[in-house]
Amino acid sequence: MENPVILQTFYWEMNTGKYAEEYPEEANLWNLLAERAEEISEAGFDLLWFPPANKGAGGVKDVGYGTYDLWDLGEFEQKGSQRTKYGTKEELLKAVEELHKYDLKLLYDAVLDHRMGADEKEKVKLKDCSEAEVWTKFNFPGRGDKYSSLKFDWNCFDGTDWNEITKEQKKMLFDSKEWDDSFDEDFLMGANLDYQNQAVREDTINWGKWIINEIGFDGFRFDASKHVDNSMIHDFITETDKSTDKELFYIGEAWINDVDTLVDYLEAIDHPKLHVFDFPLRERFIELMHGNLDMRWLGAKGLVNRKGYKHRAITFIENHDTERDTANEYGTEAVAQRKFQAYCYILMRKDGVPKVFWKDYHNFGLKEVIDKLIEARKKFAYGEAFESESNDKDTYSYIRSGDQDHPGSGLVMMITKHENGEIIEKTVNSGKANTEYYDYTGNIEEKVKTDSDANGQFKVKGNAEKGFSIWVPVKD
Repeated sequence: MENPVILQTFYWEMNTGKYAEEYPEEANLWNLLAERAEEISEAGFDLLWFPPANKGAGGVKDVGYGTYDLWDLGEFEQKGSQRTKYGTKEELLKAVEELHKYDLKLLYDAVLDHRMGADEKEKVKLKDCSEAEVWTKFNFPGRGDKYSSLKFDWNCFDGTDWNEITKEQKKMLFDSKEWDDSFDEDFLMGANLDYQNQAVREDTINWGKWIINEIGFDGFRFDASKHVDNSMIHDFITETDKSTDKELFYIGEAWINDVDTLVDYLEAIDHPKLHVFDFPLRERFIELMHGNLDMRWLGAKGLVNRKGYKHRAITFIENHDTERDTANEYGTEAVAQRKFQAYCYILMRKDGVPKVFWKDYHNFGLKEVIDKLIEARKKFAYGEAFESESNDKDTYSYIRSGDQDHPGSGLVMMITKHENGEIIEKTVNSGKANTEYYDYTGNIEEKVKTDSDANGQFKVKGNAEKGFSIWVPVKD
């Protein structure tokens, strides 16, 4: 894949409330993706991040993170329905087949931390020697033994968070158990899976192989991966990767806002194929939104700019957790302003794999501009990368030199946090002498020509809405 781009195909409120009324086609996501396969490919996307496609405790209302049965992809009558929120297994398989016709790679959102919606409760002894009645028996009555005969009881978990005897919600560790060796606290929610239990470990890895080889996915996004046993993540990647000749792609959602700690996480998993979301870079986009970011140092921020780890970064602005209509439970803000500046940054950058959020793309009306930015990435964002000496507290410029394999490539990207309404002009060395440039975004209409030393007076609008320009060579 050349200059790959990921599309996240869902958001938290999809097919609920006002979104169900305004976007009724999203009620059947698998069918919708199949119908738009050609359009998605032509827009320049290479990988699609699917939501969890398995049955959740909430049935058709479950976004997918309340995992009940990994092996039920909308095939069995369980939790009040056959289908999941997004459709049936049959529709999923048709979508996979159709999307593959356009060489799109598909990532499955694997929720491996916990299970929810148990079929029965049972009494267990806790680490503190007290007794609890807990929901930990999963019989999967609709599926039976198809695909897997493993039934879960308390032995498959380290602990849980609800005691039926006391009607109390708190973290409880079962007697004879220890929390798994995860990077962050092992317990997150629900019934916490015990990956020291070999039956659980083998069943989960077998499921991963099935998703790749039978269902047809091309990789995984690991939900809440810093809360899952480190060796389990490592072995899951190793074993699924060995099971196929396909080039698989893996992303860990380790929500860590500090670059050094995110590097520590990658070292703890110790697998070269694992990428991670660049949450530290996103923190800088929040500062940019508020006008507080010192743009001089933007070229050094995030994992995407950390030597030795740049290629492991998945750069993004929003996802289904960071951008919600209700008050955010994760203590972060949505990037509500200067979002195009942020998309410019991640899409023109030499390093990292950028991800576009469905809600931005389809629901917030940003599709036309994002399509233009992706087009610029695919046509012009090649060659070596340079930080401009003109960068100051308010305006940031970034240069791609272009290369011989892509005639006419190369660019000068400018983004600003200025709001003075004026045209900001900077002397930038583009690396191309005596070359005429135009703004591919259309925000600036006039052209710029560099001198014999490759310097040109490049411009960008000083406002939040259109404070971004991508200057590219005029065709000969």
